[in-house]
Amino acid sequence: MAAEQVLAVFKRQNVAETLALRVVAVEQVRPHEAYHPARVEKLAARILADGLLVNPPVAVALEDQEHYVVLDGATRVTAFQQLGYPHIVLQVVDLHRDNVQLHTWFHAVHGGSSKDLLAIVRGLKGLRVTEMPVDNLAHALWERNALAYLVTLDKQGFLLEFDALQAEDGHDGLDVLRDFVECYGAWGDIERTLVTDVDQLRAQFPDLAGLVVFPQFAPEIVLQMAAKQRLLPAGITRFVIPGRILRLNAPLTHLASNDSIAKKREWLDNLVQAKLTARAMRYYTEPVVLLDE
Repeated sequence: MAAEQVLAVFKRQNVAETLALRVVAVEQVRPHEAYHPARVEKLAARILADGLLVNPPVAVALEDQEHYVVLDGATRVTAFQQLGYPHIVLQVVDLHRDNVQLHTWFHAVHGGSSKDLLAIVRGLKGLRVTEMPVDNLAHALWERNALAYLVTLDKQGFLLEFDALQAEDGHDGLDVLRDFVECYGAWGDIERTLVTDVDQLRAQFPDLAGLVVFPQFAPEIVLQMAAKQRLLPAGITRFVIPGRILRLNAPLTHLASNDSIAKKREWLDNLVQAKLTARAMRYYTEPVVLLDE
């Protein structure tokens, strides 16, 4: 009987892992996109003030099973790295088994004039800017494999393509796309959106300069680039993850401690078990809009 009880303990399934939650070393986690330093700074300050990891980043394990690529939560992971935390809690998903979908965010750029924004776009090396009717842009984006397109406040349309002859040495389309987003991100403010109606965006952002629309990316390509540590621009990929874990509210004192990773995983398991026992978990399948992020 004693032997059977010991075996039962070893065979007990980790409750946290049934929800795909896992404590991992921060150094094992890689982003798939660049980040905005100002957003990281603000989030790091908020994490310290709250003393909690509220929403665990979502990641996928690479083939080596030693590294993870963040699908959602790159800013959070970067904040943890800069704060010096040794470990973080991830929700580790399988792209295919968990029916993870990849969509694209658009960027509402505001904080200045359309004229100034267009001047920045035209001055970027390796970027060919072609004016065309707004109604033709979506088809041209797909047909010509363009990097993006821009619609200004006065509804002028511009197709943005990679120009290898004008690009800096060694730069490809991904480099130019990342430079493009970083340039207007440093110039103004960026709001991720799914809205393509400029009039509707102007109602939300009175100082709107323009809307940038990106093409659809394939999840496999994103992961391949991340494995090579090549980053997409910040804030253009939108992973839709069924069963996304929110409001974990894991105390940072445990993650910051010098305890072994095995002990921290045991702590996480007990935390999740307590929440389940208290019936504090609820499943939502519909998309949500959070107004307290």
